[in-house]
Amino acid sequence: MTANLVVGFIGAGLMGWGMAKNVVEKGFDLRVMAHRKREAIDDLVGRGAVEVANPKEMAEQCDVIVLCVTGAPQVMQVLEGESGILEGAREGLTIVDTSTSEPDQTERLHKELAARGIALVDAPLSRTPAHAWDGELTTYVGGDEATIERLRPLLSTWATAIIPTGGPVGSAHAAKLINNVVAIGFASIWAECYTMVRKVGLKPQVFREILTNSGMNCGNFQSYSKYICEGDPNAHKFTLRNCLKDITYYNRLATRNNAATLMSDGALQAMKLSLNLGYGDRFMPELVDVFAALSDLGPSPDTKA
Repeated sequence: MTANLVVGFIGAGLMGWGMAKNVVEKGFDLRVMAHRKREAIDDLVGRGAVEVANPKEMAEQCDVIVLCVTGAPQVMQVLEGESGILEGAREGLTIVDTSTSEPDQTERLHKELAARGIALVDAPLSRTPAHAWDGELTTYVGGDEATIERLRPLLSTWATAIIPTGGPVGSAHAAKLINNVVAIGFASIWAECYTMVRKVGLKPQVFREILTNSGMNCGNFQSYSKYICEGDPNAHKFTLRNCLKDITYYNRLATRNNAATLMSDGALQAMKLSLNLGYGDRFMPELVDVFAALSDLGPSPDTKA
């Protein structure tokens, strides 16, 4: 698939920088564009990528465009905004949306773009920016098997696990929201429990050791715990603002499907409180400071808050 294929990449941020780095280093002809910070674009150009001015120019040059933006509004902006993809897109273009977006929007866009001869595939991501840099992400992909197989060489540049959902375009974005609710829900539970540990006079490190030696141990718990136990919030670089966005999308999905949200509602309120208390741009492990504040405690002495 690499031969003569031109790939565009929009969204070289925390996850996207590493992903795009792997695309160009593994043999694809890459086009990139700047957004807020030059560092990632300058690095990618230094590795062989070509910079373009806007999504329109990218669409005029590319066979595939990868989106790795924040959410549904940003997807619509790069598609339909001024000098957007659709101004320059030609029949045969494929758009791979790795963002965490809204399934109903993805389903609608898939139908609208297909009428113009443009393919849309949803392929959201799991794991961390460090895994993106190493090309070891997990991605799940909606849509038909033939399209997924055609894209597999490209997806493999950033993902070691590629999981077809077996459902239509939009189903991968739904799966991503469900996956993220698991992560956000556990983060909320751990924040509450670490706060209770301090309330009863125990050290966070003791609780980490207890859970590490139980059936509840997992990689997310270990990365989450590095903040309260070691003062390192960067082990899990995902902002509470993005947590709120994702769980809000999930809530809309649940409403659309008439599904109960008894557990996720609590996590949703925790994310709202985080933003209201000014923690929106802090990372997920720092949710423990929100629970501490609500429980009349200051930050743990082991954190850098």
